[in-house]
Formats: sequence, C-alpha cells, structure tokens
Amino acid sequence: MQAPPDAPVILGARGVMVNMGLATPLSRAFVIGTTVGLVAYGLGVPRASFNEEGEMRPLSLVSHSEDATRTHFLVVPITAAVAAYLFT
Repeated sequence: MQAPPDAPVILGARGVMVNMGLATPLSRAFVIGTTVGLVAYGLGVPRASFNEEGEMRPLSLVSHSEDATRTHFLVVPITAAVAAYLFT
C-alpha cells in the first residue's frame, strides 16, 4: 500500500518533531521542561529542595520559614527548558 502523492514527507529529527506538533522552539521547550520537571519531582532532585518527609521546601527569598532553602525545585526544569529553547 502506497501513500497518497500529496502526503507530507518526514525527513530527519526536525521532520519528526514537526509531525508530532513540536514545530516551534517554544513548544519543544515546554514539553522538555514539563518532562524534566516530572522526572525530577519523582526522583526528588535537587535533594536540598525537599525535607525529610519528601515535601517541597519553601524558597527563602519569599518565605521566612526556618526550613526555607535557596535551591528551588524549579531550577532543574527551567534550565532544561531554556537549553531546549536555545539549542533546538
């Protein structure tokens, strides 16, 4: 069975991403940032962002809690999203 003559031709990784709906750097950055954030949250990375019970610690810049930390959880997914935006 052959594809119709007007069917799009997918070539390379960029063609696959366009076919999957990831045609713009912003959409790729969102998907990568979300995926990395979910994996990082599941693994508890970075460790300084979580307390002994596994709960997320507040950011010390906005909270006066003695359990607050300067290493916020969102550093990991935002860094991945920015890298994806700049380099894809």
